[in-house]
Amino acid sequence: MSHPMEFVDHKRIAKNTLLLYARMGLIMIISLWSSRVVLQSLGVVDFGLYNVIAGIVVAFSFMSGALNSSCNRYYSTELGKASNGSITEVYKANLSLFLLLSLIVLLLCESLGLFLLERKMNIPADRHEAAGWVFQFSIITFLSSLIAIPFKSLITAKEKMKVYAYSSIIEAALKLAICYLLDKSPVDKLVFYALLLMLVSILTNLFYILYCKHFYPECNFSGRVNKTLVKEILAFNGWAFIGSAATVAKNQGVNILLNMFFGPVVNAARGIANQVYVNVYQFVQNYTLAFSPQIVKSWSAGQRKACLNLIYRSSRLSYLLLFMIVLPLISELDLVLRLWLVEVPEHSLAFARLMLLTALVDSLHTPLYNGIQASGKVKWLNILVGGCQLGVVLLSYIILKCFKIAPEYVFVFILSGAILSQIIRIILSVKEIELKFGTYLRTVLLPVCLVSILATGAETVLLHLLPQGWLRLTLSILSSLLIVGGSMLYFRKKEANYD
Repeated sequence: MSHPMEFVDHKRIAKNTLLLYARMGLIMIISLWSSRVVLQSLGVVDFGLYNVIAGIVVAFSFMSGALNSSCNRYYSTELGKASNGSITEVYKANLSLFLLLSLIVLLLCESLGLFLLERKMNIPADRHEAAGWVFQFSIITFLSSLIAIPFKSLITAKEKMKVYAYSSIIEAALKLAICYLLDKSPVDKLVFYALLLMLVSILTNLFYILYCKHFYPECNFSGRVNKTLVKEILAFNGWAFIGSAATVAKNQGVNILLNMFFGPVVNAARGIANQVYVNVYQFVQNYTLAFSPQIVKSWSAGQRKACLNLIYRSSRLSYLLLFMIVLPLISELDLVLRLWLVEVPEHSLAFARLMLLTALVDSLHTPLYNGIQASGKVKWLNILVGGCQLGVVLLSYIILKCFKIAPEYVFVFILSGAILSQIIRIILSVKEIELKFGTYLRTVLLPVCLVSILATGAETVLLHLLPQGWLRLTLSILSSLLIVGGSMLYFRKKEANYD
């Protein structure tokens, strides 16, 4: 039976999305400028070292992704049931698990992490001491983020995106200040950079904690933790740990492999490509933050048809919102990177283009993932998709070990794994949440393919008619905005309730 309250609030989604996009625009400008200044200040080698060292810390957080998702799921589920009294129990259980996880990550980093850093990483001899300091600061930075997750998740579940937006802008502004201070460093620049990032992380995550403690009475840790609920969350995450570990292994394992076989200069190129990916993918992540809680709430309230409708709609919009930016960016990326960085590390262009194509595939997965997670049937999703992710790392290692190939092939493997993973998600969604493939094909896959072909055709004409420069870049952006933006309006007008 459906819950009497209607949870799919499209006006709220639109309002939260616009707010998050405004936040994203400012953060993107700050982030891109900061990356340029940091690269110039640190140099290619130190920039690459920071990326791979921080990645070692993240590599030992394989459980954090699963617990992060469960935080959102359990908060949203309780809100969907309108049982606010249970949120306190969920909060205490989540915080207990993240404190335990933080301890585990600390122990792993100070044992296996140090072994990797000292024995396996390709680090110049004169940078070993600096790398040690960066590693310790990175551990503290990451632990502060872990402990804040139960608080950030509660803010997201309550859809208070204004708080999330403002705090993120302040965090970006503090990171911009780091760029100014970097050239005035009284010590080694790489060490000073890691220290300042640690302080910014502590301050911003402390804000989330204090905000929730002040405004949400649910954040009360008094009394005993509900051990039954803790066991339930761990059982729910049993299979999710596999998916989370696989994701971390792919993202950070590839970074470590690139360091082992090619050195920190290639890590710098990967860091630049990742900056492009992260900043562009925010277009989808902001929309995801707006619709994800409502997918879980509508499913929990028994509103299955509304939930599926939201999955179809958000899947199409997620892709098109990203494609509108990615198409001109891929075409003109050589010019964009030179304007942005001036001195572009080798391999950055190819890495970034392949990562942007991967981002387009990834943009389709979150609505399906939210739907399957809301149903609680996550076993085969994590086993199969996790297997694809681990397969990417294993295949990359074997190929790099046996053959002298260019590092770009690693990113081809990542793209191929993303495509296969999305096919698996669609098949499992049909089975587990009764997603109708015919409807998904008609309302998601065919529209995005048709728009992609049409917009790419127009982009190809511009590439052949005009030389590289500001005029072609401007026309590429306008063409993409008109074609993709117009198609979104068209599909919105034609949209009706899906069967």
